[in-house]
Amino acid sequence: MTRADAAKLIAIIVMAYPNFDKFKDDEHIKGVVNMWATMFADDDAGLVGLAVKKHISVSKWPPSVAEIREIMAEIQHPELIPPDLAWSAVQDLMKAKGEYGLYGSLYTYLPELIARAVESLGGYNAMFKLHVSPYRDGGKPGMDRVAFMAQYTPLYEREKSRAMCGTALTAAIDNTTAKIDNPESEKLKRLQQKRQEEEERHRRFMEGHNSNISLLASGNE
Repeated sequence: MTRADAAKLIAIIVMAYPNFDKFKDDEHIKGVVNMWATMFADDDAGLVGLAVKKHISVSKWPPSVAEIREIMAEIQHPELIPPDLAWSAVQDLMKAKGEYGLYGSLYTYLPELIARAVESLGGYNAMFKLHVSPYRDGGKPGMDRVAFMAQYTPLYEREKSRAMCGTALTAAIDNTTAKIDNPESEKLKRLQQKRQEEEERHRRFMEGHNSNISLLASGNE
């Protein structure tokens, strides 16, 4: 986005919020234009404009850079599902598949971030047992949701933060971080790699298992 693009968008914002006192100061407006031209330099002007229009439609106050970036992230990253909708997806899966109806990897049924949160709780079976514990074991209702939210929300916020920073800024941050000698991050990378290898092993095992079941079923027909 160019400075001219930024000036046009700020002009729209000024007209949308005529009673905002700071917009009566020309120097303040120039400063905002310069800041937006800098902060959105690597972004598509049309996308920024779309975010501005949405903000104006729903908010009584002028937007900050962070608020516009949040809307842009929502538009560009539909895979980042808000926590309440993520929990609804887990509930839908449990209702649809029951306790023993899930075959194969969680990633086949759920978006990656949601599946990771369920896995961190011990997997689908552990999640389902927590879900039915009020009826079977006298557990406290709602603890399944609490446990899921505790795992999913930090994952969601972290990925959302990265998305809000934009591609160029995120790449610059990652490049700077990569130059720092941090043995602890290497441990995390190795653990992540091991997890991915185990997930792939499990996926292949389940594919083979399901294939054998299908062969046996067809042989008995």
